[in-house]
Amino acid sequence: MLRNGIDLTVHDLSPELVDACVDKGAKAVEGPAQLMQDCDAVITCLPSPAASDAVMQEMLPEVGPGKIWMEMSTTDEAEAKRLGELVLERGGAAVDCPVSGGCHRAATGNISIFAGCDRETFERTCRF
Repeated sequence: MLRNGIDLTVHDLSPELVDACVDKGAKAVEGPAQLMQDCDAVITCLPSPAASDAVMQEMLPEVGPGKIWMEMSTTDEAEAKRLGELVLERGGAAVDCPVSGGCHRAATGNISIFAGCDRETFERTCRF
């Protein structure tokens, strides 16, 4: 995303990963709540359903109209739907975004992302 000039804000538990992105032009925030507060669209890519839930619980108070949550985490269908409903209840939009290609392809910018959402939300996410 940074290679393509996208304005990017990042957060991760690993300071080294955050620093690497900041060195390339990203902005860093303190946590998930600030990420949702400062950004129109937030992508999560987390290792488990429990991690997705924990991060979403921090972000939920900042979700409202105009906010988009795109879920790329390793999770299950029921959990993605449950968390998406919480976003929708607060007036935000949710996109289920499974990916294909793995980390090695993502690093080269050659990854497939599928978007499960309504057309209006899809069109808004294409801006990012």
